[in-house]
Amino acid sequence: MNIDQKFIAQRNRQGGDDGVIPLINVVFLMLIFFMVAGQIQKSDPIKIIPPDSINEQRAESEPNVLLVVGQEGDIYLNDKSVLLDQIEPRLTDLFGRAPAPDSFWVQIKADGDLSIETLRPIFSKIRASGLTKVSVATQLGHGDEE
Repeated sequence: MNIDQKFIAQRNRQGGDDGVIPLINVVFLMLIFFMVAGQIQKSDPIKIIPPDSINEQRAESEPNVLLVVGQEGDIYLNDKSVLLDQIEPRLTDLFGRAPAPDSFWVQIKADGDLSIETLRPIFSKIRASGLTKVSVATQLGHGDEE
């Protein structure tokens, strides 16, 4: 038996597992890609940049209602465009149907460039609907950078 025949005989005894290793590598790389790229987060209906804050504390649960207020004064209640006058009746309805009214809360995600005077009517509508648990979404501030 010469050297070529020995090599062929050894290769035949391995059973062809060499073709599976590249497939395992590809599947493993795809798994890593989807784990990293697959961080799916719900996007807002309009682009906003929340105000900066030094408070690192985050809410322990998801809000029952999310009010998004854009720079142009656009208001979205749970991803649906609403007018200022529609906020109170919709919140009253959602609050009335809530299974746990004690833990019902509203989060306002407003653009950081909005003044408090712009948000004041929205807070008034929330208060008029009977809700008292309200938070304003912020992002961790970067401090004074030059």
